[in-house]
Amino acid sequence: MALVALVTVALALAAGLASGGIGGHVLAGLQRGLCRVAAVRCPAPERPRDQLPPCPVERTATGEALEGSVEVLKLGRGRTLTTVRMSDGTVQATLAENGTLGGEIGFGFSVALGRRYGASATVGIHAGFAAGRSWTLPNAAAARTFVERYGAKATVGGKAVDVVRSGCSILCDAIGWRPHAVLPPADAISFDRSSTTQLGASLGPVGVEVMQSRTLGVQRLRDGSSTWFVALDDAAGAALLPTAQLGIGAGGERVLAYTRDAQRRPVSLTLESVVDGAASGALGVTRGRVAADASGALGQLTELEAKLDLRDTRNLAAATAFMAALRDPFAVARLQRSTAALVRRISSAGVVTRRTYAVSSSAFAVGARLVLGAQLGGGFERTRESMRLISAETRLPGLPFLPRDDCRSS
Repeated sequence: MALVALVTVALALAAGLASGGIGGHVLAGLQRGLCRVAAVRCPAPERPRDQLPPCPVERTATGEALEGSVEVLKLGRGRTLTTVRMSDGTVQATLAENGTLGGEIGFGFSVALGRRYGASATVGIHAGFAAGRSWTLPNAAAARTFVERYGAKATVGGKAVDVVRSGCSILCDAIGWRPHAVLPPADAISFDRSSTTQLGASLGPVGVEVMQSRTLGVQRLRDGSSTWFVALDDAAGAALLPTAQLGIGAGGERVLAYTRDAQRRPVSLTLESVVDGAASGALGVTRGRVAADASGALGQLTELEAKLDLRDTRNLAAATAFMAALRDPFAVARLQRSTAALVRRISSAGVVTRRTYAVSSSAFAVGARLVLGAQLGGGFERTRESMRLISAETRLPGLPFLPRDDCRSS
């Protein structure tokens, strides 16, 4: 016990000298092991002040959207307010506006398998866009004040008020009507474009749906730096029972992000993989041509993020070769070689972080259809998604995965 106490004191002194970063994480791991052997309570870990960014601890997104359809053409617009609480106490708030344009076609028939069942299939193709502004707030209290002041802009009603206000700018200025406070300058702005393909089929009470989405976007920070990203998103789900639906789903997303500083010099290349699995339930009511439904889902989501510092010349060479191979769709062998070289650089010199979240979501939608020579329709949907960090660990170059004590939710 005396030896353990002596080593613990030595580690505490060394941790004070290391002050976070690689040394701090190594010492924190050793200290945890010694505390378990000695059956004593470890002191609260210090947050690393360099090398590792804070973890997203909790994320909440709320949004409202309107959708209209004529025959098979669909058009939708919506706004979303997202808040992300970081492990260093700051909160990132993002107000985004999005739209979709697409079409859907389907057919159905009935078959007899002992008893008569109806069957259907649908194919949908949609194009979307999104534009967002983000602010970094110093603490949770400032974030609550921000949401109370500007949260109405993420609702359909707030959007309608903004449209009316923009249409009567001179008159409204004269009478002093300013329904919404003016947003402060954003710390970051983002734009993206996406395309989505959906395939669905049902036989009696059982339904299956598959979705593929591709997104290209950019985020620009106030300091002049920018991040370009490509996201590939796949999801599949199955539903049981025709009225009170129960279902399961699984999805995956791969993101490639390239960051440059204000002088357009390469900073980092990030590869991210997200695996999402959820169990869902829904309840729907239909009266004539009006339908309403409420749904929810629970599950876990795991993020694996690998970041390569492109200020290192060897890392930059591997990343440059990989991105050059991506531009040539016919150079399959070249892409395989450059991918293998990039993976080797990430394994030897990259920072890899693994995070697991508990996720939940809910949605309420109401819509109606009317046939007057052509089929007309419209709908309103309100959604809410929440993520809460369960665990986080980081692997630094030359070390195994170590728990991120600084990311523990307080």
